Amino acid sequence: MFIRVVSVFFCMLAACSAILQGTIDVKKLQGILDEGLISKDISSMYHSLKGLKQIGAKIPDVCQDIKSAKCDLNNIEQVFYLTNAAALSGCQNFLSPDVLGAPVRVLDKKDASISDIYYAVYSLKAIGKGQTMEKEEALKNLIQLLKKDDSPANYGFVFALCEHMGCEAWTAQHTDGILLSADESDSKALHFEGGLPVTSFVLTTILRSFKVLKKPSPLSPEQRYKFATYLVSRRSVNTPRGASLLLEAAYAIADDQPTPICISFKDRKYITSEMDTIEFSVTDLIGRAIPNLKPEEVVAQSGTRLADDVVVLSKQPLVKKQNELTTFVLNLSKIKTQYGMYKISLAAGTKSSNFNVAVLGEIQLGNLEVGIGDVDGTTSPKVTTLTYPNKLTDVLQADHLQKVSLKFSVKDKWNKPVSVQQAFVRVAPVGGEDEAIFVAEPDNTKAYKVDLNVGSLGKLVQQLSGRYTVSVYLGDSAVSNPLLWDLGEISFQFSKDLSAIDSAGRRAGASAVRGPLPEIAHTFREPDARPPRFVSDVFAAACAAPLLLLLLLWAKIGINFGNLPLTPAALLFHLALGGSLALYGLFWLQLSMFVTLRYLTPLAALTFLSGHSLLRRLAQDKKR
Repeated sequence: MFIRVVSVFFCMLAACSAILQGTIDVKKLQGILDEGLISKDISSMYHSLKGLKQIGAKIPDVCQDIKSAKCDLNNIEQVFYLTNAAALSGCQNFLSPDVLGAPVRVLDKKDASISDIYYAVYSLKAIGKGQTMEKEEALKNLIQLLKKDDSPANYGFVFALCEHMGCEAWTAQHTDGILLSADESDSKALHFEGGLPVTSFVLTTILRSFKVLKKPSPLSPEQRYKFATYLVSRRSVNTPRGASLLLEAAYAIADDQPTPICISFKDRKYITSEMDTIEFSVTDLIGRAIPNLKPEEVVAQSGTRLADDVVVLSKQPLVKKQNELTTFVLNLSKIKTQYGMYKISLAAGTKSSNFNVAVLGEIQLGNLEVGIGDVDGTTSPKVTTLTYPNKLTDVLQADHLQKVSLKFSVKDKWNKPVSVQQAFVRVAPVGGEDEAIFVAEPDNTKAYKVDLNVGSLGKLVQQLSGRYTVSVYLGDSAVSNPLLWDLGEISFQFSKDLSAIDSAGRRAGASAVRGPLPEIAHTFREPDARPPRFVSDVFAAACAAPLLLLLLLWAKIGINFGNLPLTPAALLFHLALGGSLALYGLFWLQLSMFVTLRYLTPLAALTFLSGHSLLRRLAQDKKR
């Protein structure tokens, strides 16, 4: 209880500003429920009838369909669907007495599960055979079963059975604990283990029980919003069972006050000079009008232009549309001449949310100057002026030592210079596929300029000299009339030494020939020349000199094997030492360093261990 109070207090401090990002589409779910009625599956028929009753839709005569539906009378869950579908449609008289068998057997079992007990009790209740249960004894048995499995689903079944037995007070005592067991997703949504079926079942049984007890809702505003967010994320269900569970939980949350609020665009997200209002829908979770919400409480708290963070409106009330309880109109005529993107903060009561609104404006192109001059600027460029949407009357000429400069201005409807998000110049060969795109950048005067270096351009279009079309593209997310201006043609002559890309010649102005490129042949560096044979022999002799000296000394002074102990350690030591010397010889002749180290590692270990044992034996012999 303390945690819930703290949660409510925190939400009050934060002004409970969370706004739902959508609502439940009741009409779509009703269509799913209508389709479930014509199925032969008794579960689908039950959930369809339950969902249609929830939204107050007319229920057709389905008694014959329920009578002929396939149902295993030994399966307590299917018996539950059959009996409750008959109760919802008023067709109990079509049921045979055999439906009583399974519920009675379940209630007579000592090891029946909580879910089976729920199905059995509510099956009998649906056909008017509900038994009078000893409340305290039955609740005690249910608590014992909960100790074995205290999952949220089982708590939901016990809460529902408490509704039948009249022990809603026990439900109220355990509500806080079960609500705290809900899982949180991304700090935005709450749900119980088991998904939508368990979440819907637990929430609806809890809220019904509190209404019977005439107690205030156990959900804090934050919990209510997070459960509603979870339900909105599940609005894409496509089965009668999912649609029924979603509607039941959505109506329970929406009827629980204060209800979560959804603010959304009615249709358009932009205004123009002709249309200067935007409509917003302010509804609860299922699209109904918010009770106790006064029209003057729906206010545009602020409006900020995203380009420069300039505040353009403050505390502007929205106007409620006539004959539409959930539609509110925001008048933005004050900013319709200042096109761009704006952030509008809307508040409905204590809840608020931000929306991006586009003010669309018309743009127009001023005079465009096409200048052709030398790259190094030694001569003044020859300038041709065009007026939109006219084209060049002649084909201009430019070679690889020149550059083409384009300069133009963009203005709004009131002839005021403006900037756009997208300003491109496209150069493409006449009848060809290659193209080059250049970005036009504005200068300090907001005039856009592009310099096309013909030599650099040739690298982008396969060095194909010929006639090219030049076009200007202008666009913006806040522009209602993006522009495309085909300026005309310019003949480019690229450098001749760069025009041969492959062995096959290419016709000027023709499109690039696609095909495999020449094979790349890589030549490794030639190895250095080896020294003369005499130098190699002398070096080898110098390396072998120590070994030759050892052999000569052994021949002169002799070798004394008298003190050699005849032990396995001595034999292993000398064999391992000889093997290491032989391995060095192989390394010199043919082995690589890594292979030599691989063989040397075990030999070195064997030499070390056997040598240590041999030295210890010799030391012991000296002491004796």
